Amino acid sequence: MINGVQQKIIQTSSYIEVWEYEKPIRYGFSKKDQFLYRKNESDELTRYKRLAKTRQNARYELMRLIDTNYCDKTTKFLTLTTQENIQNRQEFNLLFDKFMKRLNYNAFKSKKKLLKYVAVLEKQKRGAYHIHILLFNLPYIPYEKLQKIWKLGSVWINIVDIDSKDNRGKYITKYMEKGIAQELLEHKGKKSYYSSNNLTKPTQLRILDDESIDNLVSDKHIAYQNEYTAKLKINGEWVENKVIYHKIKI
Repeated sequence: MINGVQQKIIQTSSYIEVWEYEKPIRYGFSKKDQFLYRKNESDELTRYKRLAKTRQNARYELMRLIDTNYCDKTTKFLTLTTQENIQNRQEFNLLFDKFMKRLNYNAFKSKKKLLKYVAVLEKQKRGAYHIHILLFNLPYIPYEKLQKIWKLGSVWINIVDIDSKDNRGKYITKYMEKGIAQELLEHKGKKSYYSSNNLTKPTQLRILDDESIDNLVSDKHIAYQNEYTAKLKINGEWVENKVIYHKIKI
């Protein structure tokens, strides 16, 4: 079944994003039919332009995930590098997986996966991989112990201190953007970032044709607003679809 959607809402801990569509978009048939931002000239776009759009979407997804799970008291930023010049992505991923299992056990004394995190791989100038990890619920572990748990190179960790909660997702994601771009460019079809399965997902709502969110959107709450024209495929033809986007502080 395919249903029409006039509005889409995504809510994190500190803001709400609202998309209002002039013409109802479709969902429920396939991923291809969901919340389309496609342009009718997509077949003519270069690979790099498509990757740029994918990178932007991945960045926004990561920002929302961070904002939803961020905790002022326990969130930490961890970077791991290897002494050996490891340039094989699969090899580094295996080392990372083993480290996270050891870290989880040391933190919670359990083999159950309790750590909440997002992570992005990044290549150094020498070609070796390292990884940036944002840990949402890691209790205090001495630096020396962290080094022993990793045992393959250097460890850098600090508590994330951000004055304004409105910008925490954006602030943290900027340190991961280079890795997101590299992953999409060099490993098309692979994940641009990693995340644990126990994270809280941003709330997503689909508002049907005759429903209104006028009471939600008010000038005093709007942090950002934009209007643009997207493309929507109707009966095999691409038509223009005006979109109004609001970002509202909670």
